[in-house]
Amino acid sequence: MDGILQCIIIDDDHEAINALSTLISDHEGLILQKSFTDPLLALAEILDQNEVIEIAFLDINMPLLSGLELAKRIQGKVNFVVFVTAFQEYSLKAFEVNALQYLIKPITKINLIDVISQINQLKLHQSKNAKPIGNVADDGIYILDGVKGQYLRIEIASIILFSAEKNQVHIFTETGDYIANAGISKVIADLKNDQRFMRIHKSHIINLNAINKVLANLVYLHKDYMAPISPQYRTAFFNYIQQRILKNRP
Repeated sequence: MDGILQCIIIDDDHEAINALSTLISDHEGLILQKSFTDPLLALAEILDQNEVIEIAFLDINMPLLSGLELAKRIQGKVNFVVFVTAFQEYSLKAFEVNALQYLIKPITKINLIDVISQINQLKLHQSKNAKPIGNVADDGIYILDGVKGQYLRIEIASIILFSAEKNQVHIFTETGDYIANAGISKVIADLKNDQRFMRIHKSHIINLNAINKVLANLVYLHKDYMAPISPQYRTAFFNYIQQRILKNRP
C-alpha cells in the first residue's frame, strides 16, 4: 500500500482510542494496524516484530509504564512518535525523547491532518537526501554513546558483526563493542547497498570481509566472534561462498 502510513494507538482510555480510531479511519493516508490499552503488552509486541512501525500515537499518563518511558524503549522500532495527552506540562519531556508532535486531547481532524502532512514532508525530504551508508564519502556510522548529545563514530569497515536483541543492536568491531538503540531492520535499510554485509540469521548481519572460516552452520569471524546461519538465509550465504571457492581450471 504505497503512500499509506500504518499506525498504532497506545492509550489506557477506551474512549480516547475510539475517538482517534474514527479520525484515522476517515483519513485516506492512514491505516490503523492495532490499538492497545496495556502499554506493557504493546511494548512486548513492538519489540517482537521485525517490521518498523511508521507512527505510534501514545498517551503519556498510563499505569505500569508511562508513554515517555515507552517511547524511549521503542526507539528504532517506530519511525514517528506522536504524544496524545490531556496534560500540557509534559511537552518539554516529550521532545526530549524525539517525539514528532505533542497533541492535547481532544484531537481534532485538523490536528491529524497537520501531523500527517508534517510526516509526509519529512519522508519526502529524507527520500530526496537519502544515501546508502556504504557509498557516502564518510565511511562511518554514528551512535549515541550514553552521554546526552554526544555521538560516537564507528568505521563501517571495522564492523565485524551486528547482533540484534529486542530493540537494541550490538555492534562488534575490531576495536570494541557498542550498543545502539535501533532495530535490525534499521541496520538492513542503511546497509542495503553495501555488499560487504550479509544477513545470515534473523538477529545477525556479518561483515563478509571478517570471515575466518565456515563450519557447518556456524560462521567464525575476526576476534573469535561466531554467528549461526539460519535455514532462511542458508542458500544465499552458501551461494556466495560457492562463487568464491578457488578451483583448478579444467
